[in-house]
Amino acid sequence: MTRLLTVFFAWIAVYVTVTSTLMGFRWAGLNISLPVQTLILTVFLVPTMIFFLGPFAAKLAQSVMRRSS
Repeated sequence: MTRLLTVFFAWIAVYVTVTSTLMGFRWAGLNISLPVQTLILTVFLVPTMIFFLGPFAAKLAQSVMRRSS
């Protein structure tokens, strides 16, 4: 169950990050091609997930599981 919660929280973190970045592109008025948007997004998202959001999601899932036990 902890793994499922970790995946859920990681998905939420990715969704928010992708949506925020794409909204930032639109807000800045950047008219760039999809491959370039994808490149910029992944350059930002992958390290953010590995070093910050992933560990945070795992800790959050463990915390939720401890409280529900």
